[in-house]
Amino acid sequence: MTYLATDDQRTGPQGGFSFTPATPPAPGDPNAIPSLTPRERQVLMLLSHAADNREISRRLGIAERTVKSHLTNLMTKIKVAGRTEAALFAYAHHRRLADRL
Repeated sequence: MTYLATDDQRTGPQGGFSFTPATPPAPGDPNAIPSLTPRERQVLMLLSHAADNREISRRLGIAERTVKSHLTNLMTKIKVAGRTEAALFAYAHHRRLADRL
């Protein structure tokens, strides 16, 4: 059985059409991508592939403490609150990030 929306259900409170996006926009500020250093971009890309600090450290040949420093700096620059938001940001903007590596 199929249900169709009535005119009242399809319009918003002001009479215009109501639209709710299926996917919320990615967190962060994509305009900040040019301000990221090449190493911060690398760390962010690895983070988007679910790498933890130890794995990022091993793959880039840097100390875990340095990874933490890069994460803190890049999260401030792109205006995200944590690793999950940073990973979502990287996933949403992976082409722009990869183009600048």
